[in-house]
Amino acid sequence: MDLTISTLTLEAFLLVVVRTGCFIATAPLFGHKSINARLRVLIGVCISLTIFSSMNIQLPVYASVLEYTFLVLKEAVVGLSLGFVASLSMSTIILAGEFIDREIGFTMSTNFDPSTGAMVTITAELYDKLIYLIIIITGLHHYILRAIAETFELIPVGSVSLNLPAVYISVVSFIVQYFTIGFRIAMPVFLAMVMLNVILGVLTKSSPQMNMFAIGMQLKVVIGMLTLTITIMFVPNIANYLVDRMQDMLSSLIGGL
Repeated sequence: MDLTISTLTLEAFLLVVVRTGCFIATAPLFGHKSINARLRVLIGVCISLTIFSSMNIQLPVYASVLEYTFLVLKEAVVGLSLGFVASLSMSTIILAGEFIDREIGFTMSTNFDPSTGAMVTITAELYDKLIYLIIIITGLHHYILRAIAETFELIPVGSVSLNLPAVYISVVSFIVQYFTIGFRIAMPVFLAMVMLNVILGVLTKSSPQMNMFAIGMQLKVVIGMLTLTITIMFVPNIANYLVDRMQDMLSSLIGGL
């Protein structure tokens, strides 16, 4: 039995490992900082081996080591770009949680998030953990792995050609969707707080002697927590929606590469 592996096969496999590894390092769920770096490397190599054995990966023609280095850099750029966009699209849930806490009055209650390296509010942390828990339970993380596998069909190894106008349009549309999606998720709490402020304003005009400021702070917490309790049933739908939007954003970015 011949177990020899040609140099060209190893070079092609290295390009697959670079793209997949860079994607895993920055992708949501897999790129979480709570996951050991060695484990992430192992996951990337295993996924690369699966992709390489199931797809016909053709190594581009190159004439020198420098040209092959450029191929490796191109694959790294593709993997990092796709993983960053996927991770950023999932971070809209943190933006929605900060919107909610700003309306309720929980902006001072922050916690350090090791995945982002920043301070996030408690509702943002709760929504973030719930979304990732639902993704794991329902198997939606398979769509993330399928996304990187399909890139080798849409963008063959070494055929990256940057289309700046298409990338610019993708980035602008993503920024618009980023704030729009976050505001949609926080919309129930926002509407409840608007209605509460209107009611408190009417009561202030009708009964100026009452201290509506002290009452309003307590009512905002009660109404906000009640609204969160009622809308918690929609978190699975939010997870599906975020995964769909992530696929759309990845498709738009791939069109510019």
